[in-house]
Amino acid sequence: MLTAAGRRRLAPLFAAVFLQNLALWVPIEKLFMTGIGFDAAGVGVMAAVYAAVVPLFEVPSGLLADRWSRRGVLVLGSVAAAASVAIGGLSRNVPTYLVAAVFLGLFFAMQSGTVEAIVYDTILEETGASTAFEATTGRLRLVESGALVVGALAGGVIAEVVSLRATYFLTVPLLIGACLALLAFREPRLHRADGADESTSLRDQVRATYRVILQPGRLRLVIAVTVAGTLLMQSMLEFGPLWLVALAVPAFVYGPHWAGLTAALGLGGLLGARPWWTRRPAAVLLALMIVACCLILTTSRSAPVVIAAQVVLTTLVVAGGIPVLRRLHDGVPSAVRAGVASGVGTLTWVTFVPFALAIGFLSDRAGVGTAGWALVAIGVAAGILLVVVLPGAPPPPPAPPGPVAGEPAFPADRFLPDDDPAWPGHWASPPREWADARVDDDATLAEVRAAVLAMPPELRQVIVQRDVEGRSAEQVCAALGLDAADEIAALHRARGLVRERLEHYFERRNP
Repeated sequence: MLTAAGRRRLAPLFAAVFLQNLALWVPIEKLFMTGIGFDAAGVGVMAAVYAAVVPLFEVPSGLLADRWSRRGVLVLGSVAAAASVAIGGLSRNVPTYLVAAVFLGLFFAMQSGTVEAIVYDTILEETGASTAFEATTGRLRLVESGALVVGALAGGVIAEVVSLRATYFLTVPLLIGACLALLAFREPRLHRADGADESTSLRDQVRATYRVILQPGRLRLVIAVTVAGTLLMQSMLEFGPLWLVALAVPAFVYGPHWAGLTAALGLGGLLGARPWWTRRPAAVLLALMIVACCLILTTSRSAPVVIAAQVVLTTLVVAGGIPVLRRLHDGVPSAVRAGVASGVGTLTWVTFVPFALAIGFLSDRAGVGTAGWALVAIGVAAGILLVVVLPGAPPPPPAPPGPVAGEPAFPADRFLPDDDPAWPGHWASPPREWADARVDDDATLAEVRAAVLAMPPELRQVIVQRDVEGRSAEQVCAALGLDAADEIAALHRARGLVRERLEHYFERRNP
């Protein structure tokens, strides 16, 4: 469970996400676009520009986040969003607004995968395990959903008081506030401990990223269900109104429909934080309900039933996607975590483009009911994969390079041999005293943090829970399933690794 200190550490990130999603311009965008010369064809071109930019820059932004700074990439994303809104508000013709769409695509590309990676590594640094990831991500989804709903309602009201153009400009200060909140966030450095920095060649970083994505095994199933679930959710957000058009519902229904879909993102986040999804009966029920919702969209002619099915489908896909997302990050080294997550996002976008074209073609030629069968096919595939992927405990995080659990904390030549006549097994060269050394300054604490992050997970979990969280030996044994002897041995090895790193640090600082 995430500690109070961990929640305080993540608070600036949550604030930034809320401000980024408080998009006042979204509810009046199409009206504004019509006023500057857009027609249906122009809207299609704008969507194509946006859809092309996101997958084009997702992987490069993920690699930049792994090699440089994940917080820095998120700040650049907020700057791109502010530029998009400002250019959009200044636009008086179609070409200028298309430039705004390019910057908006950059924002989403930089967000994709980076936010989840930074949340996962922060939790790992704070607790030594990933068990709090679902609950934290669920709260983050709730914050996103709440901001979208508030922005949609407030944007419409503001546009009635001021001009449409001014509504765009009023979003810019919110994005500047997001940048400031991100600058106040202390970025996790776990990927640095795993070796992701400028000293690693770009070619090796790219190779390592794609090796993880393409490696055979269970991770492929996790990636496949991630793609399938995103296709379903994106289809509801992009094509959900087509069912309302086909059913000829009144115009006032579209507002509550969109509010229901955005609220479903938050409700799905709350449900996704629940632990029951790892139980097979719950996973089977989730799969059956997803398929049932897709079938309703192909057969029902009732607007309330169709809207309810879309909202429930979106909720279920988000809920199931959160534990799946944890399994994705559990199977990925921190050094390439943002890059892999962005690569999966790119794969989703590349898959969505032909899928969207197929949905549009079928809807135009045979109606949305017939097009809904494509959603049924994706729903069945997603359901099967969820039943395979979700049950059971996720694998432990991959160990970073460093000593393994069974190795001694200090090299064997630091001790006298067992057959020494005077002091068998005692120090041959004891550590230097730290009488004049400060161990509470920032530089020393950074060395301690680096030593803990470089440990194997089984050691890191013990020392974090004992020496950071202050838990008793009995509590740690119960939480990690260890007996007393193993807990003591792991704690001694972990403390020894910290002691050894500090010894080398003080020798370099005070030769």
